[in-house]
Amino acid sequence: MNNLAPFIAPALALFFILRRGLRPRRVKPNGLWTFPVVLTVLALLSLSHSGVPALLAAAAYATAVVGGFALGWFTAQHVELTLDPASGTVMSKPTPFGSALTALVFIGRFAIEYFVKGTPGGPPGAHIAPEHAANLIWLANAGLLFVAARMIGRAWHMWIRTRPLLAQIAAPKATE
Repeated sequence: MNNLAPFIAPALALFFILRRGLRPRRVKPNGLWTFPVVLTVLALLSLSHSGVPALLAAAAYATAVVGGFALGWFTAQHVELTLDPASGTVMSKPTPFGSALTALVFIGRFAIEYFVKGTPGGPPGAHIAPEHAANLIWLANAGLLFVAARMIGRAWHMWIRTRPLLAQIAAPKATE
């Protein structure tokens, strides 16, 4: 069982990614931040095992955060939002591209860690030359930060976009 323990966090992350990304769902403006925060915490936990990054890695991390946030902001513009006035529910239809991107980055990050270390959190493996291992790890970490920032940018833009829809629902109720 201890051999499978390092795979629990990646499996849990993939479960959440696929569960939320494959079906239309109700938009709860107060709950828009839950999934991005969980994803960010999982990404930061994964990064905490990598140690202090080199200057080039830190620059890649910063670029990944800015690029991910921008992509999340702009792709949220393409998410279809519908309003059901009878129930007062806002529904969103996620994009398959965003869900696939998030899942692939998480799979890639943990695949790289497997090839470099043998298992996530395990002893060093002999699958990749040691001189390339550090570069692959920080590139994978940048990918995790990119996805987390993309989710935060998306949540922020969705929060802004749902405000007018919720105001439409609240206006008739206020006059009654």
